[in-house]
Amino acid sequence: MVSSFVTLYKMSYDTEHVRNSGDTPGMITGIPTFTELLENPSLAALYTSIKRSESTTGPELIEAMNVSKKTVYDYLHKLEQAGLVSKVAEEAGTAVYTAEEFELTLTVREAEVSITPELIEVIAHKDEYPAIERVLEDHGIVTFALAHDLVKEHSEGDVTIRQIASLTDLSPGIAYDLVEALYSILDLGDSESAPTTYTPGDFDEDDGDLLEELTDK
Repeated sequence: MVSSFVTLYKMSYDTEHVRNSGDTPGMITGIPTFTELLENPSLAALYTSIKRSESTTGPELIEAMNVSKKTVYDYLHKLEQAGLVSKVAEEAGTAVYTAEEFELTLTVREAEVSITPELIEVIAHKDEYPAIERVLEDHGIVTFALAHDLVKEHSEGDVTIRQIASLTDLSPGIAYDLVEALYSILDLGDSESAPTTYTPGDFDEDDGDLLEELTDK
């Protein structure tokens, strides 16, 4: 899977979260908390909860989260140490936290992947949507980030689900399930919209134009 997907990136894709980076790096050094955000949906959910509420306290998070009190405070400490949340005030002796914006760029093989709060919000739901976990586990963060961006293009009518599947090396079924999941999580489209399916002709006629749009000339 990895080798065939790297071939796609040699065509220099440029989407919101995935770009061709040119030279292959010798080593990737990450920050442990950022890595855990990609792997631990509970930690991702806690960060997302703080970000969505703009400011919150430990007791409020304990009420909102499905984890123990100790885990909430362990996560808060971890996120604060990493600079992802900050204490901004105190209310009756209780710390008030706010989430910091961030963009972390990772270089994976020949692709640059931007990790943003929006991606973390989706990852926070991976236990609820098997397609998210399957794409992350079987294909990795590069494929997931590219699929995320293509799903947003799908919501604007720019690509079909079959094109998403082909461009990411996902099966059409997994691509459809991922589109459904992201439509729900990110509230894409209007209240009556749903992911549209495809016919064989969709991909055959439009694939060349799509590749030209996503390829640096």
